[in-house]
Amino acid sequence: CHGDQAAREAIEAGVDSIEHGSFMKPETLTMMKKKGTFLTPTLMASEWIMSKLDNYPPALQAKAKAATAARSEMFRNAVKMGIKISFGTDAAVYPHGQNAKEFKLMVDLGMSAIDALKSATSNDAELLGIGQKVGTLEKGKLADVIAMPGDPTSDITATERVYFVMKEGKIIRQGPRTPQGTAESTTSPDVSDPVD
Repeated sequence: CHGDQAAREAIEAGVDSIEHGSFMKPETLTMMKKKGTFLTPTLMASEWIMSKLDNYPPALQAKAKAATAARSEMFRNAVKMGIKISFGTDAAVYPHGQNAKEFKLMVDLGMSAIDALKSATSNDAELLGIGQKVGTLEKGKLADVIAMPGDPTSDITATERVYFVMKEGKIIRQGPRTPQGTAESTTSPDVSDPVD
């Protein structure tokens, strides 16, 4: 939800997370902090809409501008307050495969690069209740790993250039994307056992 009152009622009812939260006031964020409610800001969704603003009717343009301005202030406040931030999309608002652009938006609005990375790893795993299996690289957890050129803690846009993906110990992608936007295929041994 975007509105403050709806978010407040949902938080009071005990939801695990609020998606968007654009118009949440500091008092509502304080309530989130006390209850341990996660915020999934979906910053890329509003960014995409703003980039296509001329395609929308005037009433929606005004709403999009207001929501984007409000969400920036709300997100900065949430980061300062130490609210748990999770990483998510608003499915179908923008083309699949551009999710990593969310990281730069988070960092541009005051979140540290390491905390932005945690939003998509350990925080998401905690929110989904699967932190005992995924979310961090630890002995006994599934081997879900990505690699990219560069250091995302010093250049968060490195996350937009992933060239290696391992899911549950199986290599899914190794190498750069082809001109068609797909990865070069590779075969790999099955190493799906948990990390030792």
